Amino acid sequence: MRKLGPFPADEPRFPIAIAVSGGADSLGLAFLLRRWRRAVIAFVVDHGLREASASEAGQTAERLATLDIPARILTLSGLSKTRRLQENARQARYEVLSRACAEHGALDLALGHHARDQAETFYLRRAHGSTPHGLAAMALARETPSVRYIRPLLSTDPARLRATLTAHGLEWIEDPSNQNMAFERVRIRNALGSGLSLYEALVQVRSHGQARLAQSARRARDLSQLCIDPLGFVVMPALPDDPVLLGQLWQMVSGQGYAPAPAALKALIAKPGPCTLAGGMLFAAGRLRGQREGGWCLAREAGAIRARCAAHSGTIWDGRFRIADAPRDGELEIACLGAESKRFRHHALPSRILAGLPGVWRGAQLIAVPPLNETIAQEHEPVTLQFSPRQTLTDRSLWV
Repeated sequence: MRKLGPFPADEPRFPIAIAVSGGADSLGLAFLLRRWRRAVIAFVVDHGLREASASEAGQTAERLATLDIPARILTLSGLSKTRRLQENARQARYEVLSRACAEHGALDLALGHHARDQAETFYLRRAHGSTPHGLAAMALARETPSVRYIRPLLSTDPARLRATLTAHGLEWIEDPSNQNMAFERVRIRNALGSGLSLYEALVQVRSHGQARLAQSARRARDLSQLCIDPLGFVVMPALPDDPVLLGQLWQMVSGQGYAPAPAALKALIAKPGPCTLAGGMLFAAGRLRGQREGGWCLAREAGAIRARCAAHSGTIWDGRFRIADAPRDGELEIACLGAESKRFRHHALPSRILAGLPGVWRGAQLIAVPPLNETIAQEHEPVTLQFSPRQTLTDRSLWV
């Protein structure tokens, strides 16, 4: 924890949050953090994907109570058991945890990932052709606009955590999905020690992590050439020659959880041209570059936007815009302008950018477009939106 500090004062106003699933890893983390510090709070996420999930969440909260750790159960709903179940559940979990941290004033969220998790991530990404950037695997600490994620156990053998819990008479929950060979990560986990080396993976991760830190310093030069507009698009004189940076830009603009495939980005850098990819679109900057010729604009693909949400303060719309302030009546919704964007052609923006901006709606009626300072109906309380993407371009992370 000293390597991750300094931390706020150890008092209730400044708790460190802990994501606790009820398994040995996260419960072991909670046990250790509570011995180190008094001001902690645990968040137990109930995915609702198994019949026993609610009772297991309650049981975990009770176990945390015996450790003198306050706990709050966060319930997810609407997760469909699709082919991308684990990925969708992970994204939903981080979103609800981030909101809970904001509500309780927690600047740091501790995660129970350990050395075997790190090795699994390395082999999983290598199998999918990840760049050296991705092969750095999980960061020891990663900052986002809303919370910093810390992983104090990233170099710890999970067997030590189980031994610690057993020595103190503490029980944990075993998730049956951890043995489901339908999941690629589980297959990799079972191969560790019988063909895949845990030690080799960790050595590689450390090497890639050091290289990633050096690359982040060099990337500052490329960032100085970009114009990132608060309406959520990027204007650049040329595509960056770094596929990682281009991927981060694409992810930031599109609001997606992941960047496009490295092979697709490398091909685009080698031969730039207008395209739509992974929720983003690239087109000639034109008048957005002022009097200068050439250049490219990267913006959200309006036709790919399906997001519609109630206008509640703190909610993130389309992975890009945060609702900073909204009335409490719950009648208003946020959705993209789409075809209604033709009403705002007087703004000096391409129509394809206008169509992807968020508007405030009451049912089928457009009420306002906060990013453009446009109000159609005067009787409603104002809604404030801010471009606040999940993906940041400054890599303020600790890798080694």
